[in-house]
Amino acid sequence: MTTTMLNAAAALAEEVGAKAIVSFIEPVEFTCDIPVIWVQDMQLDVLRDLTMHDILEISERHLHDAAVQIYITQKYESGKVVGVFPYAILVYDINQEKEFISVKEFDDIVPRDVMTAVLQLALEIAVEGREGRSIGTAFIIGNTEEIYTHSHSAIINPYQGHRKEVRDITNRNNWESVKEFAQLDGVFVVDTTGSIQSAGRYIDVKGDDLSLPPGMGGRHRATASLTRIIPAVGVTISESGGMVRVFRNGECWLTVRSDVRIKN
Repeated sequence: MTTTMLNAAAALAEEVGAKAIVSFIEPVEFTCDIPVIWVQDMQLDVLRDLTMHDILEISERHLHDAAVQIYITQKYESGKVVGVFPYAILVYDINQEKEFISVKEFDDIVPRDVMTAVLQLALEIAVEGREGRSIGTAFIIGNTEEIYTHSHSAIINPYQGHRKEVRDITNRNNWESVKEFAQLDGVFVVDTTGSIQSAGRYIDVKGDDLSLPPGMGGRHRATASLTRIIPAVGVTISESGGMVRVFRNGECWLTVRSDVRIKN
């Protein structure tokens, strides 16, 4: 059954000119001219008792979440991907999906390589946590002086005085230290060159009058509020649920679910 579905997905992918096949079924040995991206740890057997309409709706949402991650990690900025599920095969067009938000939309504040690196790192923190537990944190990217004007540090800045090379967030070799400091209360401040300026910083802006979806805590409201009063981008990781969100102009522009994990 698995191979049959994959063969059908490969034929459809070739027909529509898809860039990749996203497989939500159990990995097997499979050869195809089109790259196959496997999604990890999806418990799709719970769909068996649902109607076909509900199954398709949930599958479409999973494929959307996977496509966002593929865009971030694989840098697929356009084109189609084909999703293959135990019960369905779907086509996702990155260009046409109205809910798909490109990191290009933050280019006027944050260079694309910096934005992509922060999102990739945020997803890893959301998935891995630290020392066996989930953690939540946030990154504020923008002009350091403007961010400092509306925040304060209650701890000694662990990044102060360190060379720029070890503070470069676009360098994956520096991510382990970031993950360690992510256990601190407060947020990371990252300048527009991708240099981490501080960790454990507290935002001094209230978000009581913001209109945000239910369930967002103080970290999300403070981050959103700061992006409303200065030109900055905020990226938050929820401790509960591992949701990664991107804020700009006081609004949530992008949400990425970390439970849909692609295998790199």
